[in-house]
Amino acid sequence: MNNFLVSIIIPIYNRAHIVKKTLDSITKQSYTNWECVIVDDGSTDHTLDVLHSYQQKDNRFKIYKRPSNYIKGANACRNFGFLQSKGAYINWFDSDDVMLKDFIKLKVEAVTTNTNAVISRNRYANANFTQFRESKFNFSEDTLFKDYALETIELQTCSFLWEKQYLQDKKLFDPQITRYQDNEFHIRMLANKPKLIVLNHVLATIRSGNSDQSQISSLVEENSIKILDIFYYRYQCLKLAFNTTLWNDKTFKRTIAKKAFWMFYSGLKKEKQLKNRIGYVFKYKDQLKFLYTINALSTTEKLKSKGLIIKRVLFR
Repeated sequence: MNNFLVSIIIPIYNRAHIVKKTLDSITKQSYTNWECVIVDDGSTDHTLDVLHSYQQKDNRFKIYKRPSNYIKGANACRNFGFLQSKGAYINWFDSDDVMLKDFIKLKVEAVTTNTNAVISRNRYANANFTQFRESKFNFSEDTLFKDYALETIELQTCSFLWEKQYLQDKKLFDPQITRYQDNEFHIRMLANKPKLIVLNHVLATIRSGNSDQSQISSLVEENSIKILDIFYYRYQCLKLAFNTTLWNDKTFKRTIAKKAFWMFYSGLKKEKQLKNRIGYVFKYKDQLKFLYTINALSTTEKLKSKGLIIKRVLFR
């Protein structure tokens, strides 16, 4: 059986009220050769006190603060945690989710020679963990990029156990993004066609997107910038599909393009300031130009789309 060190990397910010459930699930893992690298993003509550209490009981917990020269946010913390990690394999995790007992063990057991990543499935829960549903997970390895881009499957930050060496020369999480952060990272990694092993096992419980106001994905905190981050992610899906066999799939291109444009319209509608709406058009002009020139939409649809953007800029 494999017995390599696994680095669990967790970004955290003001989670004193819920992180104990996450940390308890890590200490109870059946696989014991792990370290947990936790990077605090400048918490103003008692988060650090909670973390240090666990560290005092178990030195496998490694606590860091995000350096001041890193952009504030979970992605910068994830990237900094990667640099501090010592494991042969990396599993990013979120500070409000919970591992099942064999979360690490089953992934480690699945690793073979030249395995770049092991993927498992999750289930979703409400804030109190009283209601659950399992993730959409009907796909094959051959169509994983397509299925993930179309969002017909659900993979979260913690779904992947990554070989650290495989990630060494690659751009990790984009610190400029505040929504679909893991999606954008994973779609870039999947475009590289890593050697994957897929486990059809539920190994973690994810607090669903609007179960707690402290979550990045909470609808309470939604704004135009976060909506436009989703637009950018969907643009990335199409850009990464260029020069692949998917480029001949007209349904794929049309579906992703229309979903991308819809998020752009929504982002403009959410923004109250006219100067900001104009600024967004200029900021994303290259992405918009790309989407208009890939022949995903008809001429009529392009004209309607451009008209709607003008309308949303001027009148929301």
